[in-house]
Amino acid sequence: MTSIRAIESKAFSDCLQLTDVELPKGVERIEQFAFYYCPSLRRIAIPLKADLFQLGSMDHRFTIFDACDDLTTVDLVGDEWIHKTISSLLLERWRNVMNQKIDYINQTLPNTIPSEKADEIQYWIRSVIDKLEHYKVEHNRLLKEDMTQLELALWKAKLDEKEEDSQLKLQAKRAKVDVESMRREKRIMSGASIVVKNVLPFLKLG
Repeated sequence: MTSIRAIESKAFSDCLQLTDVELPKGVERIEQFAFYYCPSLRRIAIPLKADLFQLGSMDHRFTIFDACDDLTTVDLVGDEWIHKTISSLLLERWRNVMNQKIDYINQTLPNTIPSEKADEIQYWIRSVIDKLEHYKVEHNRLLKEDMTQLELALWKAKLDEKEEDSQLKLQAKRAKVDVESMRREKRIMSGASIVVKNVLPFLKLG
């Protein structure tokens, strides 16, 4: 079953007792009238692929679920990557929108007439894929901007560090000069400079 790649035209048509179908994630296309007149079919699980449904050749619409009056639930198979991608999106708002969009089909399908159910599902598939791709692009753009801001912040931090080192060295030099000035002032105030001036000549050797 897992090796199936296509559901041929009318493959399950007139299966009156069919209520639930879960297709393998490897299925790549479902042809027209594949589930025609399965009046008891309530749920189907399908992979998320943009070109999964084949367009009807006669009236150019999707006819896969014509006369499936009770079909109200669509689930996704192999959807681990989808939820992993959604959970990785940067903004919570994006994650909420995607989860709502995935749930959207099961809100509208019960009120959709049978001849339009396949069209509604196909529209939903493409809208989920398009929105997810849009958010992935925005996610990567914001991530790139954040990385750029981080690089600039690190670069500025290094400049600030160098400037701070220079300021500290300058302050150290100034502090040394200030100490010498204070010592001179103290010598003058204490008369040390007078003592040195008068005593030193006597201490010199002739």
